[in-house]
Amino acid sequence: MEADSKPTPNFQSTFKYVNNAQCQAIGIALPAVCILIVALRFWTRRKQKARTDFDDWLILAGLLWVCAMGVCFIIGASERVMGYPKKPDPDLPDEELEHYISPEYLLLEKLQFPFQIFLILAYGCIKASIVAFYRRLFVVTKRSPFDYITFLTQTVIGLWTITFLLLVIFPCGRHLWANWGSTADQFKFCPIGFTSEYGLAISDLIVDVFVFLLPIPLIWQLRLSIQKKIAVSGILLLGGAAVGASIARMVLYIEILNAITGSDPIIIDENQVLTVALWWSLLECGLALIAACLPTLSYLFTHFDVKARVASVRSIFSLRSAQSGTGFRSTEEEGGQIVPCDAPYTTIQYEGSMASNIKVVEEETRKGIENGNMNGTAREDIELGER
Repeated sequence: MEADSKPTPNFQSTFKYVNNAQCQAIGIALPAVCILIVALRFWTRRKQKARTDFDDWLILAGLLWVCAMGVCFIIGASERVMGYPKKPDPDLPDEELEHYISPEYLLLEKLQFPFQIFLILAYGCIKASIVAFYRRLFVVTKRSPFDYITFLTQTVIGLWTITFLLLVIFPCGRHLWANWGSTADQFKFCPIGFTSEYGLAISDLIVDVFVFLLPIPLIWQLRLSIQKKIAVSGILLLGGAAVGASIARMVLYIEILNAITGSDPIIIDENQVLTVALWWSLLECGLALIAACLPTLSYLFTHFDVKARVASVRSIFSLRSAQSGTGFRSTEEEGGQIVPCDAPYTTIQYEGSMASNIKVVEEETRKGIENGNMNGTAREDIELGER
């Protein structure tokens, strides 16, 4: 007598499926929180009397795409295609069943297509905004190592965004309709579709980790106490929550793709699997946007201004450049700005600086710093920089 065949197992994910209420919540609440955070960022800039720069406009663009992803979730939840299990397939022959797609899943895939476009654009804008913020803080002189590194990083982020944007839009070549077709159609017309998903999940995590760790070596070169170095590093590393979400999304994507492309038969609830993948993608994007704004908002809530804390290294660089007679333009010579301020400070705009005016001490105090003869007040002034 033949042994009974084993039943086809169900797909088991490390992460629980999300329900309809959770889909509505993330579609409404997360974009609303992001809007509030970005609004506070611009208000903080105004309160600091700092100019609105490239990093601020990039984060505003990122907010637009996060809100667009939220709209996709609101539509999906209201149409009851997100957060609900898949309905049983009709009783069809196997050949026809391979090309069958339920109306609910068809709408879900049509929502997934623009969602992924918004996702890539949001990733690119948020990552580029973070790097632009680093340049605003740390790039004092053009052609410095950090200037080159951050410029190269922004270039890589731009190329990464364009590459995956094209892969998301055209994984099926001219057969655009196959993006929301049946699984059989996608296997036939979209040969790079699943491979590009692997590449997106893994490369996104790599870029996230690199971007969030980028300024740490420079921070630990500042003339700050260990406690303040840890504090500044901690504020900039609050993006660890976004990196954690990125890791979770990568694990989930790999599990799903392995189940879909694997040789062993497995039962997959396509509606639930796709919904939870999109849910984690939006969560990661929203957390990254919030993390990108937190260093600026630290001034608003705790009066701990990251820009002020790193002003010491900018001041030292500026003093050395002024001493060597290079890097500054006088008002009389080339229209540069050396504007006298209340003693004992002088405000100097470094030539090519990406940052605001830099407060440095006068010559006598500078000599005291270099010789180690500096009182507590002068040391605190240097560490606080701009007030």
